[in-house]
Amino acid sequence: MIFLSAGHNSKSTSVKQDPGAIGNGYKEGDLTIEFRDLVAHELDILSAKYVKDSDDETLQQYVNRINTGNGSVVVEYHFDAATPQATGCSSLIEIDADRLDKAMAIELMVATGTILGVKQRGVHFENETRFNRLALMRENGIVCLHELCFISNADDIQKYHAKKKELAKLHAQILVKYEQIIP
Repeated sequence: MIFLSAGHNSKSTSVKQDPGAIGNGYKEGDLTIEFRDLVAHELDILSAKYVKDSDDETLQQYVNRINTGNGSVVVEYHFDAATPQATGCSSLIEIDADRLDKAMAIELMVATGTILGVKQRGVHFENETRFNRLALMRENGIVCLHELCFISNADDIQKYHAKKKELAKLHAQILVKYEQIIP
């Protein structure tokens, strides 16, 4: 089973909204929901089974609701933020990531960098973040948190909007590929 999560939630009507980073007139929470839903649409076309987070639940509620297992593929989408010059995409994996976590994280990053034409900033471990440990990384299966591009970089955001449907299609194909590795 594939599990999709928008890293921030700016549209909730029942739990505290979390807009995430704000840049170039956009909220990260709006963009992550948009991209999660674009990937879900592509998974529907591929007849893939998936679960996605709800706009009306917190990350903890989502983590408590899902039941991931050894053959699961878990991905959470984010947009990075820094200076207006910072650019690129990257992936985060858990400290104890295995070869499949690393392989999927690399493949998502390369796909994003290639389609958007942004710098591939690498695959990093969760303990390299300011949070040190990330909730979704505790799930079973092949797990990745993916930073699509920099919301703070106008060029990155323009490239995202120009290619987001093409990118969602390729991400869906990658997720299905990894979901089929461990039946």
